[in-house]
Amino acid sequence: MQDLHGALNKITIFADLQDFELDILISRMKRVRFGKGETVFHEGDEGKELYVILDGVIHTSMLLADGTEFFIAAIEKGSFFGDMAIIENAPRSATCRTGEPCDLLSLHRQDFYDIIHLYPDMALKILYQMLTIISGRFKDAGAALSEMVRWGEGARKKAITDEFTGLFNRRFLDESFSTSVSRALGAKKPMSFVMIDMDRFGQLNKEFGEAFGDQAILAASKVFRESFRETDILARYGGDEFSFILPDTDGQRARALCGDMAQRLREVRFPEHPEVTITLSIGIAAVPETADSPAALKEAADKAVYTAKQEGRDRAVLAPSRAAGQQSETKTEICTIAGKKRIVQNIITEIFTHNSFLLLGHKEPDADCIASLVAFALLLAKFQKEVTIFLPDPVIEQLNYLLAICKYNSINVIRDVQTEVTKRIGAAVILDTPKPEMIMTNASVRSVLADPSVRKIEIDHHLHADSCYAGDPGYRLVSNASSACELIGYLALKLSKNPDAQAGETDFFSRNLALAILTGIVGDSQMGKYLKTNKERWYYRIFGGIFDTLLLERTTKNGRNMSSMEDIFAVIRSFSKQENECYGLMKKHLKKTQSVHRIILGEKESEELFDRYGEEIIVNVSKSAADHLAEASKKLGLVVYYDAPDISNLIQFRLRRSAKFLALDLRSVIARLGITNGGGHPGAVGFRMNKDEVTDIYAYGENLAGRIEEILTTAEEKQS
Repeated sequence: MQDLHGALNKITIFADLQDFELDILISRMKRVRFGKGETVFHEGDEGKELYVILDGVIHTSMLLADGTEFFIAAIEKGSFFGDMAIIENAPRSATCRTGEPCDLLSLHRQDFYDIIHLYPDMALKILYQMLTIISGRFKDAGAALSEMVRWGEGARKKAITDEFTGLFNRRFLDESFSTSVSRALGAKKPMSFVMIDMDRFGQLNKEFGEAFGDQAILAASKVFRESFRETDILARYGGDEFSFILPDTDGQRARALCGDMAQRLREVRFPEHPEVTITLSIGIAAVPETADSPAALKEAADKAVYTAKQEGRDRAVLAPSRAAGQQSETKTEICTIAGKKRIVQNIITEIFTHNSFLLLGHKEPDADCIASLVAFALLLAKFQKEVTIFLPDPVIEQLNYLLAICKYNSINVIRDVQTEVTKRIGAAVILDTPKPEMIMTNASVRSVLADPSVRKIEIDHHLHADSCYAGDPGYRLVSNASSACELIGYLALKLSKNPDAQAGETDFFSRNLALAILTGIVGDSQMGKYLKTNKERWYYRIFGGIFDTLLLERTTKNGRNMSSMEDIFAVIRSFSKQENECYGLMKKHLKKTQSVHRIILGEKESEELFDRYGEEIIVNVSKSAADHLAEASKKLGLVVYYDAPDISNLIQFRLRRSAKFLALDLRSVIARLGITNGGGHPGAVGFRMNKDEVTDIYAYGENLAGRIEEILTTAEEKQS
């Protein structure tokens, strides 16, 4: 066993384990040996085991469309593989064979989960290292995709191509998109994104038959390849829809190239139907002139396609450059793991440097906002810091347990920030807030934020088009995640490993910290249903699993406290007596169509509800009502109401998506509708309009529901 101790200590994911923990691990692992050229597992096999390489080299490969295998990478001594299969319970994504004789240790999925549940502190150490390494793999995978582009036709032979046209497929485009944008921004080079719809393709199919429609798609694909470089990513996104990524190409150049390409396609003739001319509606957006984030770039190109169609089709429209007054820095994904580590270390340094912190969230705070304030406050309290949470808006009854945690831990929650408090502030922490104008402030808070001597730290997961930074450069932990609380969980893991972190005898991951972090994770993602990408779902499972285990372990058996993610979610979703009454009154205005169930409240009905229940209840019930309507319709739920006159001059819109309906990213809906004052998540958005812009809210609401139905139908047709 001693020889295995020494070997495992040299493997990164086990480097933090003590000897007795290594004994536990070794007792659950199986040692296996393979000769050179032997297969450990095939692509598509059921994944049940994680492997650690004690000695030797493993070669990974994927099966190509022509039946041959394509070499991906070599995994060397001291590494692990097979992790995604046991974590996600998914089939093997690649074939693994030995490049030379190998000595491996295998850990079965069930043993892996037994360790998580029986030895959570030990599991935490392993999972932390795995997270760091696998995060690097996501980056490396993006780089590998970009390398494949340079191989031209060789890349098109892979499973990432559209079999019919030979262009790249949607999967490849989606995986390449964010990486390409980040690389262009990082290198300060232009990049253009092109979205294309073939004009009146449905009519073409109907009039001349699907076989001719296929012929038209093949002809267009041929022209695309002839018109662009091999380093450009040309993808069939679905049906008659195409998208291109053009590196080192600004918007004007992209429009010229697309114009030449469209002219070539117009000149293509079909002997059996010489009267047919193929035209395109083309939308183009570019970084940095049009947008400075992946989401903003995609939305701008999508709007440009819509404009091309509105203006008569058969044209290329370049999205407008950002106006000088709109040059706020849009939030983008942190480009590298090293960059993320630097930001985390900078924040940790600030935690040790300052004695007094002011914590700020967004207006109309939701579960993730409140939970992130409390979770970050608990981290600071572990280092005996003076913490003030500014919370002028009331908290819904269901989240009072979070305020009770603050009271128990002597964390100051105040409704008003006075000058004497601001004089002591060394750092302000802005949490879960998409843009500066949404921060909960008063005159004293604004003076803190304007003070250059006060460090502004920002932790947020909103990366959509209208998001803008509020924190200082280098202190912005802004990244794609299920919630702000997930990022705090990531920071807590890093902080717990920091040699300067002296939390005394107290267990670093207390029950209250786990409870607060889980509240944000399950609340913002609605138990994971609003997550879109595999990466988001993977991190949700990992962080949810870590803190769910910690919560269970630290909850007394005879207590009535929440002890799981499910318990927390049930509490968040529950209604108080007044909320049930409010929801009942709202439902009297329910209308249904095939896909959009909606409640539209006029100014009078809204005012009556505000007089009876107040803003806190109205905001919470409207969000929950939209969610309930979405589940009932199996697609979308919409709630519309007027703010009380003493609150604002706005009409509020809440749009939600059913958990099982994934055909539509709701952020693209508000982009298609031309709405700029709004945002949210793929499954939940909010937006608002000035009362003066709408003369008849009922007619406007019905028209809005109809337009949403049209967008939804188009999205479903493209998917099919």
